[in-house]
Amino acid sequence: MYKIKEKPEDFIVKETIKLNKKKNGEYGYFLLRKKDWNTLDVLKKISKYLKIKENRLGYAGLKDKVAVTEQYISIRGIKNLKFKLKDIEIKKIGEGDEPIKLGGLKGNKFNIIVRNLNNKKKLKITKIENYFDKQRFGNKNIKVGLALLKRDYKKLCGLLKVKNKEEVFRFDRKILRFSLNSYQSYIFNEALEECIKKKIKVKKLPLIHFDTEFKNKIIENIYQKLLKKDKIGRKDFLFREMPFLVSESVDRNTFTKVMDFKYRYGKDELNKRKLKAVLSFYLDKGSYGTLVVKKLFS
Repeated sequence: MYKIKEKPEDFIVKETIKLNKKKNGEYGYFLLRKKDWNTLDVLKKISKYLKIKENRLGYAGLKDKVAVTEQYISIRGIKNLKFKLKDIEIKKIGEGDEPIKLGGLKGNKFNIIVRNLNNKKKLKITKIENYFDKQRFGNKNIKVGLALLKRDYKKLCGLLKVKNKEEVFRFDRKILRFSLNSYQSYIFNEALEECIKKKIKVKKLPLIHFDTEFKNKIIENIYQKLLKKDKIGRKDFLFREMPFLVSESVDRNTFTKVMDFKYRYGKDELNKRKLKAVLSFYLDKGSYGTLVVKKLFS
């Protein structure tokens, strides 16, 4: 069985982003390089160091923990930052008048080492099914998202480890949003799998929300069955009690291109008498490098 992420250096991800830089901008732009840290934990450390609220920090995407990653962040009102912590480097790259927002990147460059291989085989890949991979979901995010949709506050209290409904409303908004998005991603994956199984050709599928409009009746039926199984409907995505959870419906490509793909084989220094494959490629934003590995080696 192949192995990835045996050490953080085996999985390198670098964001590509377009920033409108400007002298004396309201926001400082910084390149964050980290190893064995997840993005949100680093941002918490930075906000605590600066003694500012986390909502003054912006980022374009969440990056893996067991990896070496480079990504861009913005900080409102902060032009210089001398922050030191093990396996974290921060470098100022400019200023601007706009914050960096989630989803604002163009894509990601990947360099991945796949280990524990028995033999060499010719590798070729041009596209993959655009599923969300398991790092999108975490241990309980889907459960939290579904409990939010059902307004099951007893279950939410248990999952979030809080005492009452009031504390649910005051819980970290980023975590609640991410949990809801995790459930939407899960439903997208289920719908995409169903489309592939039934050989339904469709370029995009929605991340289901209260305002999702379907032009294809077959696709609508697939989503309705998935929601019915979980005993919810589209109207449940309209959170009047927590309006920060409400956003506009968006579509996601069902397939994504794998660009600039290159590879080479070598001796695996971590596993005796095994080979490693060193891969490099580029994916548009929101797509997962781990799925390229699965497609090639599973």
